[in-house]
Amino acid sequence: MADIINPSDLTFNGEEVRAISEAIMEEVYAKPALTEVLTAYTGIKAKKQIAFLGRLNGLVGQATDTSSCAPVENTAGITNTEKFWNPVYIDDRFSECWTDLLDTFFIYATNNGYDKADLTSTEFADFFIERYQDEIFEAMHRFIWFGDTDAAAITASPAGNFKAAGFVAKRWNAIDGLWKQLYAIVAANSDRRTSGTGTISVKNAEATFADQEFDSTDTTNRVVTKTLQDVIFGADYRLQDKQDKIILVTKSVADQYIRELEAETSNGIDVAFEYLQDGIMVLKRMGVTIIALSFWDRMIRGYMENAAGTGYFRPHRVLMTTKSNLAFGTEEEQNLSNVEVFYDKRLKTNYFDFGANLDAKVLEDYMIQVSY
Repeated sequence: MADIINPSDLTFNGEEVRAISEAIMEEVYAKPALTEVLTAYTGIKAKKQIAFLGRLNGLVGQATDTSSCAPVENTAGITNTEKFWNPVYIDDRFSECWTDLLDTFFIYATNNGYDKADLTSTEFADFFIERYQDEIFEAMHRFIWFGDTDAAAITASPAGNFKAAGFVAKRWNAIDGLWKQLYAIVAANSDRRTSGTGTISVKNAEATFADQEFDSTDTTNRVVTKTLQDVIFGADYRLQDKQDKIILVTKSVADQYIRELEAETSNGIDVAFEYLQDGIMVLKRMGVTIIALSFWDRMIRGYMENAAGTGYFRPHRVLMTTKSNLAFGTEEEQNLSNVEVFYDKRLKTNYFDFGANLDAKVLEDYMIQVSY
C-alpha cells in the first residue's frame, strides 16, 4: 500500500494548525479545459467507425460532343475513407490508512471515535479529491496530446523520445495521442509540415538544451514571425479558407513572438497578448487566433529528450487546424474527473479510484499544418 501522506513532511505541534483550510495550498499548473481547444465525442464505449465522405475528385462540365446524341460519361468518382475510435480504459488508485495522519494536523480532519479510520466524507477526503482531480485532468491532457503506444526511453531498443530517468511506459502508452498522429500525417504527406531555413525547425534540430533556446539573433531574424506566416500560407486551401482556424503553439513560441513584435517598434507594444483563462495565452497573426499552451512545454521539457539526451525533443511547436478537427472520445465526459472513494472495514483502509475510456483523433488529415 502506497500512503498518500508522509507524516515526516510536517512537524506536529498540537494546537498550531487544526484545519486544512488554514494551510496554504501549493498552486497547481494552469491548463485549459479539455473542450477549450478540443471537441468531445461521448458514447464511445468500444471500437467505432468514423466515416469520411469525399468530394467528387475530378472536373465536371465539358464541351458537348456534337457527334453523339448522348453526353460523354464522366469517369470522376468519390473516394471515401475511415478511421476508428479505439478507446482504452485508463485508471489509477490511491490508498490511505488513518494511522498515517496521527502525527499530523490532518488528524483534525478525521472522524471521531470508532469511525476515525473511515476517511470518506471528511475534510481530508475533500482535500485529496481536489488534488487528485487536478492530476486526472493532467493525465487526460497527457494522453490526448502526447500518448504513444510505442513510448520508450531514449536508451531503449528501439529507442523512443522519453527521458530514461523515471520513465514508466504505462503513463504514456495507452493510446496514440494527437502529436503521434500528426507525425504520421506528415510522414504520409510532407506538405503538411512547415520547416527549413528561418523556421523553428532549425532551433529544434540544435543538439543542446542551450542552443535550442531562442536568442537575440532569432529575434532579429524574426524566426517565429516567419514560421507563422509560412504555416498559414502553406496550409491546404480548405484550411486557409476556414474562418474558425486556430494556431496552437508552445509557450516558448508565443514568448518569442512577443519579443519579435516588441522589437519591431521603438515604443514597444502595450498589449501583445491577453489571457483567455488560466493556462491559455492568446495572440493574433494575420487575423488568426494563436493560443499558447504551456502544458505542451511542461510535458516536453519535463519528460522528452533528443536521441543523445543533450536537448529536448522538438521543444518549439506550431499546429494550425480547427477545434472541430481535434477530437477526444469517451463514454461520458463527467467520467474523466469522477473519483470513487470507499472504505474497507476489514482492512481499515481508504481507497480513491478513477477510471475512464479514452481515445484521441485528428479527424481530417488535410486540415492541419504543423511546424516543429
